[in-house]
Amino acid sequence: MEIIGELINTSRKLISEAVKKKDGQYIRNIAKLQQESGATYIDVNCGTFMQNEVETMEWLVDNVLQGCNLPLCIDSPNPLALDAGLGKSKNGRTMINSIK
Repeated sequence: MEIIGELINTSRKLISEAVKKKDGQYIRNIAKLQQESGATYIDVNCGTFMQNEVETMEWLVDNVLQGCNLPLCIDSPNPLALDAGLGKSKNGRTMINSIK
């Protein structure tokens, strides 16, 4: 069974605020918490940052990977953001959650 931690999503107020402030420690803590709670994948979604989704995805992936050692689930219908997230993801088998 696979369990996807879905908390790192910029539609969530505290995640959005952390991204705006570039609070990487907060993102790393959330990733670690989800791993400790039994997640087998960490979902990364920054779709509410459409103007700079590629850069935001790269920043989020970097911080998530510093906080845990799980494979990621890259969540975006934007092919450029998907590519950016896939390019940074190095923890095992990466999953894609959305496509056009």
